[in-house]
Amino acid sequence: MKILFCRVGSMLHYEGNSESDTIQGGGSHPNENKHEVYNFQNVDGHCYGYVQPSKGIIRVSRIDKHSKDKVDGVLVIWVAKKRNGDTYIVGWYRDATVYSEFQNSKLKERQKYCYNIETKAENCVLLPADKRTKNVPRAQEQKGFIGQSNVWFADRDNQEVKDYRKEVVDYISKYKEDSGISKRNVQVDVEMRKQVEKAAIKFVTGHYEENGFSVVSKENENLGWDLNATNGRINLRIEVKGLSQNAISVHLTPNELEKMRAKDNADYRLCVVTNALKKPTLITFIHENGEWISEQSNDIRLSFDDQVSAIASVK
Repeated sequence: MKILFCRVGSMLHYEGNSESDTIQGGGSHPNENKHEVYNFQNVDGHCYGYVQPSKGIIRVSRIDKHSKDKVDGVLVIWVAKKRNGDTYIVGWYRDATVYSEFQNSKLKERQKYCYNIETKAENCVLLPADKRTKNVPRAQEQKGFIGQSNVWFADRDNQEVKDYRKEVVDYISKYKEDSGISKRNVQVDVEMRKQVEKAAIKFVTGHYEENGFSVVSKENENLGWDLNATNGRINLRIEVKGLSQNAISVHLTPNELEKMRAKDNADYRLCVVTNALKKPTLITFIHENGEWISEQSNDIRLSFDDQVSAIASVK
């Protein structure tokens, strides 16, 4: 099988930088100039991937000895570093075309950024944050694995590399998901929001109960959080936010925000459930070193846009 590992910066959706999803790592360029931020953007049924190889050239002949300028039918595996320095698989392109040199792009959806890998969007899988658990060994740990270069061909003739290639191919072939690239939908009516929130509460409650916690609803008490959870040793206050889409942007009431920012917030959790009605994914935020960071991926952090709001009514 033709295979290529590509290391990029870490982010949640790879559909462009936003306040809730900003790329971390990925080299010394400013975040707004990192082309890989659009690697999973669906542009008219295609995805255009970017990786920065050494000297700007991907030696495609190492993928297929008969190829020079490009090679088709490649399984491209995208990997990224977490804050702890470990490298994990974040997604992949099946049946991709890999170019030896950068291709110019006039696509406005990608800010006209160039690319060196492309495939159909239906061939793309971006793992949810909580599924990014497949580790990629590094050269300093095991000879022949990914090193300083962002491109790894996994073609070293040793048994450890061969075994890992097979392991990854098996992992990908067995992975199942409903669809490839996520399509963002706008939440519209109040009834839909109620359904989303109800589904999110149920999902979070189930998650903590499966992990040995006893969960009690506080939704109607206006405390600034929705659930109390305890396992006898740990007591948590949990605010739940449900979304019908994958992009993380939630509204916090003044009361919720006050509790999140209080000095005694070590036991406070903000649990965001994306795609709550169809394929729920839990992202839990915890306060650490002055920031709200995801427990599932240290690279996912919250930013806040404080606004003043009010309710106007007729007396």
